Amino acid sequence: MSDTQEAVKHNSSAGFSRLLVIWGITLVLVAVGLGATLYLIEKSKQSVVPTAPPPLPIAANPSDIPPPPQEVNLFLLNTTALTLVPVKTERRLHAELTKRLSQIVTALIQETPPNFRNTIPRGTVLNEAYIDSQQTAYLDFSSHLTDGHIGGTTAELLTITAILKTVFDAFPDEIEQVQILVDGEEVKTLVGHLNLSQPLHLFE
Repeated sequence: MSDTQEAVKHNSSAGFSRLLVIWGITLVLVAVGLGATLYLIEKSKQSVVPTAPPPLPIAANPSDIPPPPQEVNLFLLNTTALTLVPVKTERRLHAELTKRLSQIVTALIQETPPNFRNTIPRGTVLNEAYIDSQQTAYLDFSSHLTDGHIGGTTAELLTITAILKTVFDAFPDEIEQVQILVDGEEVKTLVGHLNLSQPLHLFE
């Protein structure tokens, strides 16, 4: 065999050996990669996926929570004794002063339990209520207060006294006097007897 043939044979053997080595390394790498992939898949099956914590309850808005019922005295006419007496009723009163005043006067207008008579004419509505810095409460009634009144000095006195007693009983420290309005205007009298042109205190 010539030297040239011997060199070719040697080179072929070396090339084949290198090819075997490359294939061997490739197979090892593939096997290692496959093994690692299978391990990670198996690991993920065993690991516990944490669940999200339940959402915290939304705190209730304090303004949405109804206030507890409170006792209120409404002064109504006892049909037996023919005198104004306090009649207890429960109301969920607003914390804000003028709104609470409006609630109580509105309750007085609407309340007529058995054996009692409401001295405020039926159909009367409280249009607005507010309190100024001098602790004067302004109560603006609809014209039913005058137009629907039965008249007479005693009836007019009972109507005004029922309003005043109810207000002063509910607000002994917050209200000093009450101004009666009708449809937003000051009135001299309801039906011609009592002077209502000035803020009122309780009649003695």
